[in-house]
Amino acid sequence: MAKILLIDDDEQVLKVMTSFLEREHHQITTAINGRLGISLLEKQQFDLVITDVIMPDQDGIEVLMWFLKQVNRPKIIAMSGGSASLDQNLLLNTCSKLHADKVLSKPFDFATLTSAVSEVLEI
Repeated sequence: MAKILLIDDDEQVLKVMTSFLEREHHQITTAINGRLGISLLEKQQFDLVITDVIMPDQDGIEVLMWFLKQVNRPKIIAMSGGSASLDQNLLLNTCSKLHADKVLSKPFDFATLTSAVSEVLEI
C-alpha cells in the first residue's frame, strides 16, 4: 500500500482514479490544482504524486519545477490529455526532462494506471 497524492482539476478524473487506486489498497489524497497539491506536499509525505499537466491555478509543470528544489521527493507520474494549443508530446517530453518518473497520455485505462503505479513504486 502506498500513500498517493492525485492532482487534477477535473473532479470526475479524481473520483475515477481514486476508485481505481483504492481497489489496489492505496491511500489516496486529492488536490484540484497544483497550488493545493504543493500545500499538501509541504505538510505530508507521499510515496507517489500523480499530477495532471494542464491545470489552472498552478499547473503540473510548476509542480514538477517545485520538486526540483526539494531534497527528498516522492516518485512522480505526470499525465496529460493535451490541449488544443499545445502539443501533447512536447508536454510529456518536458515532464520527463523535469524528472517525472513516468508520463501517461490521457485517456488511459485501469490496467495502464495500475501498471504505471506498480512500475514507479517497484511493487
